[in-house]
Amino acid sequence: MLSRQVLSAWAKSDRDSDGWLSLVRHSEDTVEVAGFLWDDWLPPATRRTLSGSMSAEQGRALAQFLAGVHDVGKLSPAFAMQVDALCGPMRDAGLDFPALSVRRGVVPHAAVSFLAVQTYLTDIGASQDVAQSYACVVGGHHGVAPARAVVGMSAVSQYERHHGTGTWARARAELIDHVVDRIEAREALATVWAFTPLTVEQQILWTGFVIMADWIASNTDLFPLSGEGSVEGRGDAGWEKLDLPAPWQADPPANLADLLRQRFGLPTDAVPNAMQSAVVEAATAMTEPGLIVVEATMGSGKTEAALAAAEHLATKFGLGGVMIALPTMATSNAMFARVRTWLTHQAAESTLSLRLAHGKAHLNNDFRALGSRSGIAHVEVDGREAAQDDCRAEVIAHQWFQGRKRSMLSSFVVGTIDQLLFAGLKAKHVVLRHLALANKVVIVDEVHAADDYMRTYLLQVLEWLGAYRVPVIMLSATLPGEQRSQLVKAYERGRGIGSSDGVEISGDIGYPVVTTVSTQRTVTPVASGIGSRVSIERIGDEFDELVHLLQEALTEGGCVAVVRNTVRRAQECARVLRSEFGDDVVLLHSRFVAKHRADLERHLVDRLGRGGDRPERLIVVATQVIEQSLDVDFDLLVTDLAPIDLLFQRVGRLHRHQRERPPALRKPRIVLTGVIDWAAAPPDIGAGHANVYGAALLLRAAAVLEGRTSLALPTDIPVLVQSAYAPEFPKPEGWETEMTLADSAYGRRVSNQRERASTWTLRRPSFEPVLIDWLDANVVDADTPRGYARVRDSDEGIEVLITRRVGDEVYLLPQCGGERIEVFSEPSSAQARRILNSSVPLPRQMCSPGRPGERAVIDKTIEELEQKMYPGWEGSRWLAGELVVQLDENNRATVGDFELRYDDLEGLVVTKGG
Repeated sequence: MLSRQVLSAWAKSDRDSDGWLSLVRHSEDTVEVAGFLWDDWLPPATRRTLSGSMSAEQGRALAQFLAGVHDVGKLSPAFAMQVDALCGPMRDAGLDFPALSVRRGVVPHAAVSFLAVQTYLTDIGASQDVAQSYACVVGGHHGVAPARAVVGMSAVSQYERHHGTGTWARARAELIDHVVDRIEAREALATVWAFTPLTVEQQILWTGFVIMADWIASNTDLFPLSGEGSVEGRGDAGWEKLDLPAPWQADPPANLADLLRQRFGLPTDAVPNAMQSAVVEAATAMTEPGLIVVEATMGSGKTEAALAAAEHLATKFGLGGVMIALPTMATSNAMFARVRTWLTHQAAESTLSLRLAHGKAHLNNDFRALGSRSGIAHVEVDGREAAQDDCRAEVIAHQWFQGRKRSMLSSFVVGTIDQLLFAGLKAKHVVLRHLALANKVVIVDEVHAADDYMRTYLLQVLEWLGAYRVPVIMLSATLPGEQRSQLVKAYERGRGIGSSDGVEISGDIGYPVVTTVSTQRTVTPVASGIGSRVSIERIGDEFDELVHLLQEALTEGGCVAVVRNTVRRAQECARVLRSEFGDDVVLLHSRFVAKHRADLERHLVDRLGRGGDRPERLIVVATQVIEQSLDVDFDLLVTDLAPIDLLFQRVGRLHRHQRERPPALRKPRIVLTGVIDWAAAPPDIGAGHANVYGAALLLRAAAVLEGRTSLALPTDIPVLVQSAYAPEFPKPEGWETEMTLADSAYGRRVSNQRERASTWTLRRPSFEPVLIDWLDANVVDADTPRGYARVRDSDEGIEVLITRRVGDEVYLLPQCGGERIEVFSEPSSAQARRILNSSVPLPRQMCSPGRPGERAVIDKTIEELEQKMYPGWEGSRWLAGELVVQLDENNRATVGDFELRYDDLEGLVVTKGG
């Protein structure tokens, strides 16, 4: 039994109505929770990773040990003295309090926990490296790894009186003894743990596990402060009330055709194509978890193939879920509905937890309809009722996985790629994100959409995933060979394997093609389907030429997309075209507030999607948002010159569906524009486009298309993409000087992007065997404005809410309903959700992260907006921390050096002032 000394002193620092919660009780509750998490929540693969060379029983006991001792550092003078009412009873119990001047946080209790566990293990014969590998877990349970400044020898000496020596140290050791005896782990401690260091990867995952156990055991709804009964009884009751879903147990039909029909409601005569068969064969052939890279045309069924492969990989390797990362919120929303349908057709009687993970998830009706414990009773697939004998799994959004730090722990997650990249960001509680990913198969869709800045994070995350032996599936229609090589090599570095068998993975390796990395590399070219030919024309960048082209093309009607590379160009173009074509011109870009944009997108899909009410004539002026997000079909495509892979993505919106078209537009046709002078050598592309993509990629696209009057799809996709991205590019005659300069500038730009990203990139420790100082600098909170800005270097910056002040009242914009809103008192939950519909991203020039040591523009912007936050929103779980741009009655505002106005037709218009 613990001595009266420990029982008296071990008390919670925060008072509530039920009195002091014994931290001995919390320790024992956390031990119980850890056992339940190990038995009922962790999938087999993660249990194996955490156990390493230990037996499963020893791994389970270690889970309970680390969870049970994580708060032992609260038994210290520095912690106890923060609450006056604790000091008297502790003195009465024989614990002395030296005269200290204690400032909260100077000696964090997690650091004392680290030192207590380190001392305990070295006292029983463990080496310092071994002891510290376990101590780092308890020392990092508040989301940041221990820092040498608080656990190093000089800190121990400096703060010895704060930690407490003598009786305090003996009391801490006695508590650790109590936990060891409580879980009957004395033998494992002495013969296994004391001589088995935890790897860096294990330390990270164990820390995430302990945090999760701590948070659950700290929930007073599950484990009341005044709870009675045995420890085991409290544990059983709390766990039953929590009711976390068990890990997914995938059970895919052996026949791929049957799987696709059952999961996706396809017709009974549907058969998989060659690419889908190759992907699933690659998954079933793996003997160890690995990487699959799938390159195939748009709309060829890559998503269905990836989900089918994920079922086989989860079954084979014991994974408990799937994470699907996509470029945008719009693509994530569309994917969420498809994944929900797929999950609903999993094994009957199973309960599966699904989350939509992005900044607007709470506004998605499909996600909100799941409820916390209510499943989907009936689902229609593509308008057809599913067969009565189909499987019916219950798909829920479990309440415990609410919140930005917990959502990724759900078994199934669909979200923007930011959510994956955050695993490579120096951020508090990043260990939880690593634990979440280690449980899953990870699918990255449209991986080509990550620019060099984002790819810096992606490559680091792939290295982590390889180290955790997480199966990864990456999908793309237009992946440059050099990027393919980078992705494969990053995963191989994590796996600790080198390039094998001399299998070449850069350049043109076939198309469609499936590349696999497991114990070795394999490249499997796949037979392509029926092709098509698209004609190419070119016009200059004058509006007169564009207007003339459209007048001729639309004499008998038709629907045209005019794609611009920047929001400003799109706004200017729409302004001009409206003067000629009136209301037949629609503008779409990222800087409409969320509800306004959603209404515009929904309207476009209703009119231009499959089976839509197609108008006689329509001109859609859009930015890159149209490349990936919407299932819309155009008769003619006019587009600014862009990198060749992105041009192919835009071509994917041309003649997308089978339908009758105006006679002049029955043959697919792309018109390239945005170039000042096509006849120049090289073409004069102008500075605006180069600022977005870099002149090098634009000139290379122009060069590979030089002299071409048509494209053969899909044959030309790999040929042109690999040629345009080749390290040694053959420059056309007369282009050499400018292309060399452009290549050099692009190289500097990429280096700059990588350098800036690397400042916040979470790298695997390469020399140290422990996590001390792992997060030593530049730590941010993920899923915050600064966090999002760290992992993206795009035209879209941080998001703000747009409101409008008229007199003494504040309103939503008319596009969001125009209602008066509460700003000095807390809005209702219903109104708060409507307010969140008014979000919009600020442009790049207002959100530049800057270089290390420089005053970043984003920081200036955020700090100014933080000064104008509404006081009534601070207590709202929906609105707390949201940044606001308040417009005047003329829909105008000034932020820093920028003038902003909101327009119903043009969205948010931003200009640099002065």
